[in-house]
Amino acid sequence: MKNRIRIVLITLALIGLILSTSCASSKSPTIITNSLPEGTEGQAYSQTLQVHGGIHPYIWSVTGGELPIGLQLNPTTGVISGIPLIPLSAAFVTFQVTDSSKKMAFKQILMAVNPTTTTTSTFSTITTSPITNSASVNSISGLSLSLSLDSITYKPGQDVYITVEEHNTLNTDTIVPASNNWALDYLVMGGCGINGGFVGIALFQGYYTADDKSLGEPLLFWNYNITTPCPTTITPPNGFDFTPLDQKYADLDLKGYWTGNSPSAAFTNFESGIYTVVAGDEWGALVFVHFTVTN
Repeated sequence: MKNRIRIVLITLALIGLILSTSCASSKSPTIITNSLPEGTEGQAYSQTLQVHGGIHPYIWSVTGGELPIGLQLNPTTGVISGIPLIPLSAAFVTFQVTDSSKKMAFKQILMAVNPTTTTTSTFSTITTSPITNSASVNSISGLSLSLSLDSITYKPGQDVYITVEEHNTLNTDTIVPASNNWALDYLVMGGCGINGGFVGIALFQGYYTADDKSLGEPLLFWNYNITTPCPTTITPPNGFDFTPLDQKYADLDLKGYWTGNSPSAAFTNFESGIYTVVAGDEWGALVFVHFTVTN
């Protein structure tokens, strides 16, 4: 008799567990963001849509209306970011979220972009693309130098992914001689400087362009006191061979920079503000992009 009671209790417990799991997994997602702040023409914008319930991961999309020109929705994070390009009167945009069980939720939210209040804008001369945060410039013998970041706005401590690329735009093999004709003194690609490479990157806190680049103080993104000792001599190459439509690139993943040039140098996460990334090649080409860190 006791064994029967034990079996019945275990069975009931299992049924309860199955039912509770089924109920939890059947809960549909709900978009809990009810409003979004207005954007401003020419100024960086970043807001995250919030969802409750459902099963991770989520997929976000726009199913009605249109985002303001210059903004985009990240389908996996629900982040709306970019730089609004033109003013926009308040209009509804319909957002959809789909969880991993294919259950969906929808929400209509008003979005608007205000015009700038001054005739000149801090961002009026930014050379970046508002969608991909990238820029490029022609270099030597059909080469194009490009610089790109994975976003326009970041949070303090968030990774900033930087890619610099030298692209052969020609359908023919291109051999270019080394020139060591750098247009900026601060370009580096590692703890040993450029170290024989043909591209380099510099990072500044503040907004700089080709006209005032020499006024910036470069940030250190390597701790030069604890890195592996650099070789005393580096033999530079005589030239570089680019195959048709070849793309040679280098990338960095940064969270911040080092302050001080001593054994006590301290690491600092990127603080709130505007930053400038400059890429250059040894043939004198320079390209600029900018990003903003906000709390």
